[in-house]
Amino acid sequence: MINSLAKIFDNLELSWIDSSKEILNSKEYRDLLLNFPNLQRIFQEGKNEDELEFRRTIKHVFRVFKIFFLIIEGKYFHDTLSPVSIKHIRGKIKRFNQNAQNELIIPLILMYHDIGRFFDKKNHPRQSYLLISNKKLLEPFDLLDIEKLLISKIIQYHLLFATIYTGESTFLGIYSLLKDVEFIRLISYKKYGEIFVDLLEIFTYIDILGYSYAKIYDHYSKYFDEINYKLKNLLRIWPKEGQKTTLEKALEYSQNWIEWRIAGALRIFQFVETKPYLTKKFYFDKLKESLGETSNKLIEGLNWETIKKNYLIHSCKIQIKYGLPFLMILAFGDFYRSRMTKDIKISCKLILFWTLLSKEIASRSKGDNFFLWNVFLIGFPNWYELNEKMIKKLEINSIELIIKNSSHEFDEERKEFDLYLDFKQLFNDIN
Repeated sequence: MINSLAKIFDNLELSWIDSSKEILNSKEYRDLLLNFPNLQRIFQEGKNEDELEFRRTIKHVFRVFKIFFLIIEGKYFHDTLSPVSIKHIRGKIKRFNQNAQNELIIPLILMYHDIGRFFDKKNHPRQSYLLISNKKLLEPFDLLDIEKLLISKIIQYHLLFATIYTGESTFLGIYSLLKDVEFIRLISYKKYGEIFVDLLEIFTYIDILGYSYAKIYDHYSKYFDEINYKLKNLLRIWPKEGQKTTLEKALEYSQNWIEWRIAGALRIFQFVETKPYLTKKFYFDKLKESLGETSNKLIEGLNWETIKKNYLIHSCKIQIKYGLPFLMILAFGDFYRSRMTKDIKISCKLILFWTLLSKEIASRSKGDNFFLWNVFLIGFPNWYELNEKMIKKLEINSIELIIKNSSHEFDEERKEFDLYLDFKQLFNDIN
């Protein structure tokens, strides 16, 4: 099968994949489905459900496959990654394939990871996992049971690594994994905790590069290595010292990551170290400087360390779902995709949002230290649909009211809270 897939993508150019409107009518698309016949009905249902999302997802699938094969063939070039970094990524893929002894694992993840987007964009990793599990989509392939479990768990949690890096999630997100009976069964097999983390990192590289607008830099490998190490360490602690100790360590990692996390809205993850002045300290100082402009009674006159200690300690439980554009708009008044200049100032709305949300969640948590709060933005437009009138509506008083009026529910199976920030009323009078 791996040779069949390689042949499909061998003659395709990335430029064609990125620009083509004919992928669904192409021979390559038909050949791809011949390798995955159990996806034909799901693809048709997905197309009927949301054709725009379906086309976007198929283009992404084509691109991740092409990127994957270019990397393993040593032919990949990326304008913001050095050959050394590309070789580093290639080495990780080759070592995984050698250790796993099954070259189908990564291609199967690439093919199935986003199928849930057709039916539930906001929680598509879990939806993809449910489709795979309920419809037994991995059964036709020559896989060991442990390999099927590995693939399904990578797909279910495929955003964890990337969102820790961007600040949308935290290391405390490992709570979800440790509450998952299937995941515990996976890592009970020797070395599968480390295999899981390594594969999650490999997938994250390919997934990011699976978007034509992606720009990643050499520093990614340094920070990815740090996340890799910490996740592995948490999974090493669990069988020896138990869940409580593991989560306490995850909380410690998350608390030490707070500045980085909030600075994710300033795109620290993308541009740190790409200019001499773009240090971590530069980004962290910009956060602290923004406090000087606030007259909000909650944090007026408080310094950064006091805000962290009194309020933001609770932010570690918060896992924002697709909220990065919103956070950037709070910071800059726009969806800011560029490097920060030395003299740019950011709005205190960013820290106020995190402070207000953390305070609200602390009051609703009733003392529990580890339950996750998955925060969904309801009725908030995609960043490219926002206009000036909408952005002007995002005043802190309105946001505070949305947070106070937010609804939440507790998922008994996952032992997690889902909290919904509803922006529909704020924007309902704007065409």
